[in-house]
Amino acid sequence: MAMPDDKRLTIEIDPPLFLNEVKVNVCDFGASTDSQVCNQLPFQLAIDHCKAIGASTLIIPTGTYYFHSDPTQGAYLILNGLTDFTLDGCGSELLFEHPKKYIQIINCSRIRLCNLVLDWNWEIAPLASVGIVTYVEPNGTFFDMKFPSYKEIPEQWPIRIVGPYDPVRYSPGAAGGIEYRPYKNEHAIMSGQATTDSQMQLLVRELSNVILGMEKLSANTMRFFTTDAHWTALRLKQGQCYNLRHYEYDTVAITLFDSSHITVDHITLYSCPGNGFVGNGSIHHIHIKSCKITVRPGTDRSISTTADCFHIANSQGYFIIEDCDFGYAGDDCINMHDNTSMGVRRLDDYSLLALRVQKNALLFREGDQVELRNPDFSPLHYCSELTEVDYDEHERVCRLTFKDVLPAHLDENTVLFNRRFSTNHFIIRNNRFWNNRARGVLIHGSNGIVENNVFDSIQGAAIQIEAGCESRWSEGTGVHHLAIRNNIFRHCDLNAWQMAIIYMGVYLPGGRTSYPIFSDIQIEDNTMINCPRMAMFLSSCQHVTVKRNAIINANQIPLEEQSYGSSQQERPVYDEAYAGTIHIVKASDVKVTFNKCLTTTLQYEKTIYADADSTRNIIIEDNIGFD
Repeated sequence: MAMPDDKRLTIEIDPPLFLNEVKVNVCDFGASTDSQVCNQLPFQLAIDHCKAIGASTLIIPTGTYYFHSDPTQGAYLILNGLTDFTLDGCGSELLFEHPKKYIQIINCSRIRLCNLVLDWNWEIAPLASVGIVTYVEPNGTFFDMKFPSYKEIPEQWPIRIVGPYDPVRYSPGAAGGIEYRPYKNEHAIMSGQATTDSQMQLLVRELSNVILGMEKLSANTMRFFTTDAHWTALRLKQGQCYNLRHYEYDTVAITLFDSSHITVDHITLYSCPGNGFVGNGSIHHIHIKSCKITVRPGTDRSISTTADCFHIANSQGYFIIEDCDFGYAGDDCINMHDNTSMGVRRLDDYSLLALRVQKNALLFREGDQVELRNPDFSPLHYCSELTEVDYDEHERVCRLTFKDVLPAHLDENTVLFNRRFSTNHFIIRNNRFWNNRARGVLIHGSNGIVENNVFDSIQGAAIQIEAGCESRWSEGTGVHHLAIRNNIFRHCDLNAWQMAIIYMGVYLPGGRTSYPIFSDIQIEDNTMINCPRMAMFLSSCQHVTVKRNAIINANQIPLEEQSYGSSQQERPVYDEAYAGTIHIVKASDVKVTFNKCLTTTLQYEKTIYADADSTRNIIIEDNIGFD
């Protein structure tokens, strides 16, 4: 059984070469810590000067610098085409006011960004607000929420999404809480394939269009009028606590594009109306070290980034995230994937129309190698070079012409992998992921190590290994050669999003696949404490080892109870029935050995369950404490 090891995963990030001692000071270009001064232009002039003269370092003298303007170029600070360069913040803080990229790094090589604090000006626009349900009209036509952080609720106060918040711990996730969007969800991409579109929409499992309108009752209390009175009366209860996000995917703090050998260290990000770090394109060899994303001390903020802390997609891989502290994000701490698409219409021997395609997500271009897969991810044994690409962005389709003759028959749900991208080869170690909505680490990439991390109070699965296609997005080409070891998981999957602390599975309109899209995976020497449901759910996999793990106080909620896996607390996806502390289904060649299950409180299940009809060659032996 082939497994990952340190030798195969050696990743070396080249630091900047100090070719000279030329240092530039931003204050020489007009930068100032005066709160009335906008520093966008002085900083950009200094950066451009460094590029022009080949300076090795740009120094930001310690202080707080304000960025008031709304930059027309889409980013406040742009590092374009720099090589062997260091931007040293010297502990300075940059404060931003408009939802534009804080820092954009593009076409750069061997650069270092370090010693900076980045934040959003909450006095201008808060990113989220915590509210307590104070009253629910018995007939469900409206409910009231009080927002104790405010003396006066702002006039401009959009609400993007609402999620459960623990009123005692003041952190994401709460027993019995629900999540919903006030407005109708417009993220879905429809193709005209009625059956598949409907099946994909079922996978979304996100409640939307809940609120008809709202009315301010007092300085810090709002009344919300509802679209579904019955649902409101049934689900909303007085005393429930929710976090209302006013921004979601509006911008990025630090974006990396078409760059290599980038080191980002000792950066603290207190908040951003969007993602923290985003990387895509021809990027590779990225090192995120000793960075922190969390709420600002001394404040009652409820969120850091309104989306992911670290999001890397459609890349060339090779990245290290170590010694970091990520928490309080509005989405995943880490999300790594390559985008795919499902749905085709064969036009002729060389051309097809790809459906449900967003140009900025798929990035097809001439010369790309594109692989076709069956709807269950099994190989079609066809991969060919694109000779022509023609997008229709309005219809969200793309005509692709291939160098080689297409298969004579293509299922309408054929899946496309753009093999130009390979978000693989990664090391995630010595980090803390905590107090976070969504997942700790969402893995769609191969050849990785996740080790020596602490996952604490994650609303969804701590580690989610996944691939799939639904109406909002299609992500992941499979996960192979992955080691998960020496991690501590405590109080994760708070709302049973995926029913397990470590979840491995697909989301496809046709249901779970028997094809092993996940293979050669080790889960060893981890400690899992306080699992509301299962410790592990393993499916669509082959050659998996689960060894020497300690599982303490799992299955504290009966598995047959309704799941928070969606916003409506109905049955789990695919109407599955779950069993055991470790559940194995549609899998082969799985070894579960030398694990220990310990209980100091009520536990409803203590078994290792392998579905007899869909698994083969499952070895379960030398485990302690299981029934």
